[in-house]
Amino acid sequence: MDFAFSYIVLALIYILLGLSTNLLVGIVGIFSLSQAAVFGVGAYIVANLTMMSAPLPFFVALAVAGLACLVLNILSTLPSLRVSGHYFVVTSFGIQLLASAIFENWTAGTGGQNGMPGIPAPSLFGAELYTPLAFVSIVLPAVALGCLVFWLVLRSPFGRLLRAIREDELAVASVGKQVLAAKVAAAALAGAFAGVAGGLFAAFMSFIDPTSFNLDASVLLLSMVVIGGARTLLGSIVGPPIVLALPQIITLIDLPTTVAAPMRQLVYGVILIAFMLFRSQGLFGERL
Repeated sequence: MDFAFSYIVLALIYILLGLSTNLLVGIVGIFSLSQAAVFGVGAYIVANLTMMSAPLPFFVALAVAGLACLVLNILSTLPSLRVSGHYFVVTSFGIQLLASAIFENWTAGTGGQNGMPGIPAPSLFGAELYTPLAFVSIVLPAVALGCLVFWLVLRSPFGRLLRAIREDELAVASVGKQVLAAKVAAAALAGAFAGVAGGLFAAFMSFIDPTSFNLDASVLLLSMVVIGGARTLLGSIVGPPIVLALPQIITLIDLPTTVAAPMRQLVYGVILIAFMLFRSQGLFGERL
């Protein structure tokens, strides 16, 4: 039963991350490869703030992580947003590599490659949330709020502006709309989502290391959006649980450990190619 609820908690956290990635990749059309880096920053901020000699309460640390990642996404994407297409992809790729290098080598702040163990469990109304079932009580409202915000953005004038920018950025700029400001606002919201998801991930896992926030993790997030479906709320909700279930299905096959990990990457690759060839909009996305 704990395994089932652990899967549910992780799926919910990655749904929040899926909303973040879909907002950039699907709605605005910004193909970013650095969302896992922002996710990692949120995780490390919560870990450090709750493990200090005078620790902050978990929800205060979570708010700090969300705000910090909001600002970080603005600062990191503002120069990048002045370029477009494959230039932005290369820039975001560089940001992800830089973040991974910091996570792996800054031992004072991240524990380096050894990671950070012993992250305390959060408490709610004086009760510590040690079990996965108890942790659902704080993750589910966070995801519900994220879904509501995403839904409101899609149906707001701001959301229509973002969609228009995705379709024809030059045409939007020609009618006097502030394209750069709209992109920065979307990046800020995506950063807040990723920061909160990172803080929840750190508290739930109680141990984090750089492997959870590297380039492979960014590709995994893109896979969730592609499989679930870009540009829709339902796609962001469906994609993460499906992708997270794939490794568990592979474990049912009697394979050596040295084969299981490469097999998982192979399965991801085959599924992504299949979706791009036969259903590029994903399971519940709009046609690309």
